[in-house]
Amino acid sequence: MDQSKFKETDTENFYDAEDSLYRSFWDSEGSLHWGYFLDLAVTRVEDFIPACQRWNEQMLSKSRITASSRVLDVGCGNGNTAIWLAQKTGCEVVGIDLSQVRVDNAVAKAQDYPSLRLQFQKASATDLPFETGTFTHVWSQATLYHVHQRELALREIHQVLQESGIFLFDDLVTPTKQISQQARQYVYDRLLFEPTYSHSGYIDILSQIGLMVLESKDLNEHLHKSYELLSLLATSKYPDLGSAYKQMCKAISSGELGWSFFLGEKISDRLSWIYKTKDSENLQDKYDAWSRVYDSELDKSYRISPIQSAHALANVLPDKNASILDAGAGTGMVGEALAELGYTNITAVDLSEQMLDVARKKQVYKTLHQGNLEVPLNFCSSSSFDAIIAVGVFTFGHTSPEGLQNLDPLLKSSGYFVLTVRVDYYNGNTALGRVIKDLSWDLISQDEFTIFEAEPMYAIVFQKK
Repeated sequence: MDQSKFKETDTENFYDAEDSLYRSFWDSEGSLHWGYFLDLAVTRVEDFIPACQRWNEQMLSKSRITASSRVLDVGCGNGNTAIWLAQKTGCEVVGIDLSQVRVDNAVAKAQDYPSLRLQFQKASATDLPFETGTFTHVWSQATLYHVHQRELALREIHQVLQESGIFLFDDLVTPTKQISQQARQYVYDRLLFEPTYSHSGYIDILSQIGLMVLESKDLNEHLHKSYELLSLLATSKYPDLGSAYKQMCKAISSGELGWSFFLGEKISDRLSWIYKTKDSENLQDKYDAWSRVYDSELDKSYRISPIQSAHALANVLPDKNASILDAGAGTGMVGEALAELGYTNITAVDLSEQMLDVARKKQVYKTLHQGNLEVPLNFCSSSSFDAIIAVGVFTFGHTSPEGLQNLDPLLKSSGYFVLTVRVDYYNGNTALGRVIKDLSWDLISQDEFTIFEAEPMYAIVFQKK
């Protein structure tokens, strides 16, 4: 992905030379962004600049930027967005760009706003001249596709962000690996970059780096509309450029070019982040974000928990065709452990559809359902299961003990419930003790084991009377 026939100096020279050209038809103030349109059927060129400003507003509304924020604007260009952010929020903004021409323009423009906290400097996104944890936010628009060592740049951005800092950006993406000669000529070679990540590939690399993607958006239709209007704006003065923009529209329509938005949060300790969750919606968002790297990050330190839990059930349930509900199935680690023991009739339910997508690919479940254990589940009738297993679901920041009351009706009389919980949660949560006492369950076994090297757990087996 990071190998490219183009160099940073190519990009630098391109933007040093082309500033006045783009100002003549794109935006006289020197911004080079794309627009977000309320009505994609519009064809009026005068709608383009308002659409660009609308996208700035959209990004700001998602950003959590306040007056106390310190923001790095990667690819700040002529400084327009950095100045606008500082005006709108009172935040401090540091802008960097490869083009000395544009940095000089930004510095000159900032002199008109002496009360704003603004800095601009020439720098590469692959070698950010800042200490670790310098910024609360990193903001970037229409820039990273020009960075030929993109993964290195993303790692640099991760490093300069504070813990829990926000990285939000839009960028061109390459939805397909099959690039036509036309798209290569009019898109990639013309703009001096190699095919980049797909939308999904971007989420993968951000997750691997430690940026949990809480929001993403496909903006392809808006990119198409932007270049439709830019073609009309450019054609009279620059007919070749107008034709190139029409070819870009064709590349977008054929899936050879796209535009996406991403918002990620720097999270080093994913477990603490999860345990501090306030509500089900927030929990779902977090697990959706974690889903792509969940198994790889927890395989060695956590997998003992589903294995121990599956064995606890196997000790009391010899029938391998028994109907089992994996409540809070996540990515399917428990399902895998049960399948290893020969169980074949397993149903999964989880709050996170993205976690279930990972579980689905493992092919250990008969059916999978998205559902919230905090409310009665409606995908099956009462007394549907011979056993229910809930591993790591009833804990801090997760399903409340009352969720057991929603699962109990689904369990057959004499059926088994395996509850795997942290020892400190089980012993210290009075609500959990009260709910279990009120249920018609008999304690069959209680085994202790350890996860994450020093976290004691119970695998508890109950039988419904």
